[in-house]
Amino acid sequence: MAAAAKAPKSGLLEVRLAAERWSRVLATLSGDTLTLSPGDVSAEAAKSAPATGGTVNGEPGNLSSPAVPDSISNVKRTVRVTKQDVGGLGISIKGGKENKMPILISKIFKGLAADQTEALYVGDAILSVNGCDLREATHDEAVQALKKTGKEVILE
Repeated sequence: MAAAAKAPKSGLLEVRLAAERWSRVLATLSGDTLTLSPGDVSAEAAKSAPATGGTVNGEPGNLSSPAVPDSISNVKRTVRVTKQDVGGLGISIKGGKENKMPILISKIFKGLAADQTEALYVGDAILSVNGCDLREATHDEAVQALKKTGKEVILE
């Protein structure tokens, strides 16, 4: 007996290419075939793609978040964040020494402290928190360093 054909699923996502470049593509899953269409996505395809960008690592994606400006891309910078009474810094992180990755901002929550700085971006590496070096930190060590900060937080 033949298996019922499933409708193709598609959505916009960003993939990392050489030299730290990110490119938006249309991903289409049809049966057991995944097709990535590079370059500008047609208006018709963009309309049929989920507005949220689907999921990234099991979390809702957000392709509409601002891209890192070229003028600060790959430039070390210092950002002062003033924590709110509710909501903390308003970021999620991923990575760590055990994952052979730097500590990276994986999500910035709209309206919270990190978002209000307008100086932090998803994908930014956190090198230090209030002078505490995180370059060799595990994920848990980074979480603890971020939690034990006072109201003013200096991220490098």
